[in-house]
Amino acid sequence: MDLRPVKINSALSELATLVSGSCKGDATVTGITHDSRLVRPGDLYVALPGANTHGIEFVDQAMSNGAVAIATDSKGYEVLETKALPCLVLNDARKDMAKLAATIYGHPETKLKIVGVTGTNGKTTTTHMLRSMFLDSGAHVGVIGTLGTFLDLDSMSTARTTPESTDLYAVLAVMVERGITLVFMEVSSHALELNRVLGLQFDVAIFTNLTQDHLDFHSTMEHYFAAKAKLFTSSFAKTAVVCVDDDWGKKLFAQIEIPAISIGTTGDWKTQLANSNSAGFTTQEIQRSDGSQISIAVNMLGSYNAMNASCALAASEILGLPLAQGIESLGNIRAIPGRLENVKTASPAAVFVDYAHTPDAVATALKAISDSGVGQLITVIGCGGDRDAMKRPIMGRVAAQLSNVVIITDDNPRSEDPAKIRREMMAGIDSKSTKVFEIDNRREAIAMALRMAQPGDAVAILGKGHETGQEINGEIFPFDDRLVAAQESELA
Repeated sequence: MDLRPVKINSALSELATLVSGSCKGDATVTGITHDSRLVRPGDLYVALPGANTHGIEFVDQAMSNGAVAIATDSKGYEVLETKALPCLVLNDARKDMAKLAATIYGHPETKLKIVGVTGTNGKTTTTHMLRSMFLDSGAHVGVIGTLGTFLDLDSMSTARTTPESTDLYAVLAVMVERGITLVFMEVSSHALELNRVLGLQFDVAIFTNLTQDHLDFHSTMEHYFAAKAKLFTSSFAKTAVVCVDDDWGKKLFAQIEIPAISIGTTGDWKTQLANSNSAGFTTQEIQRSDGSQISIAVNMLGSYNAMNASCALAASEILGLPLAQGIESLGNIRAIPGRLENVKTASPAAVFVDYAHTPDAVATALKAISDSGVGQLITVIGCGGDRDAMKRPIMGRVAAQLSNVVIITDDNPRSEDPAKIRREMMAGIDSKSTKVFEIDNRREAIAMALRMAQPGDAVAILGKGHETGQEINGEIFPFDDRLVAAQESELA
């Protein structure tokens, strides 16, 4: 993604006063990027240290693309001493990059109302519920997250759930130019740890839940929680909505110091057991702390989607949307790709595609399908490579416990041996009553599930959701679970 606003001129010497390092030379800067491939004439190129390489290695490419100055750390500056180019030497590169981006793009965050949603699961659904509700109200709305960037009804794909600060501030500035006033953002734990959202002041921060994920990055659940909790401080947010139906939510609400609403069975918005029906609706009764009782019906399966809807409703009221209007909109939420998406196929069974890629997400998705009243539940599932390996046996076990048939297959193996990933999933399965198959080819796994399905059954294809490619050894091959299911159902 390389969305840019109209250029604003900034002097490098003036930008230097914002950051922690020193300035060598001067230049007129009109943009900023951390990606040498995306440099435009007039850009400040920020060369960051990465996991495997340092951005300074690509300085020649940045210069040939038109970079007028470089910002980097002391290590990068050692290389730059041989280049005749103005430079900012940064002491805290990621924090400084966010400050520079905000200034170069005219501080768009001050002209928008922004909602940040964080949690292991539910971020995408909650942001898109809010998008749908406010589009219904006639507002101009932007969304930034896993499904991409949305500007009212236009959309484009993005590489990360939460973009790097250089991309993020550019996108926010474009949204301002296009008349957008409300932005709903997914805020990942990586983004909070790596200062991608530094400088934003969210009007509402929403916490959905916390379950095992990303421990390859955070190492422990406590560190994972601490990263998420940063969003719920006065440095980042004015108000908060917190789901307290898990222990992490309770812990967060107990320590929060900004104005906040708790939602859950013991919350300020006290929820009762949600019910899903065969028509695809989930209902939820809520008693608020002022004694008022409200009922919601969201056109999505699963009690967790009722909770997502409750959080979205609370946030929408804080933002000024009349409560009755928000409740009405929840019954007509626009379809969210790959989020328990009921795919139209030639199969006699219902076919659902979902992004579930954590143990908790797998459990909630499969329970939602089962609770809607189906015959056999046949699940196709894999795990991604180069990600938290500890969750693999748990995901295998959960899928087997909640399905009649499980087909273990490949997800995005990336650089890992896919057979090893499948073995680790299989090792967690201890259910004797579930039929378990292992098929490496994902298309063949989906085809087998569809051949087995009978009228009244359900097929759940989990892990990739909205994705349209499968990543294997650094190459992305076209693969969309929804399209494959439709194709294979014609042959079943």
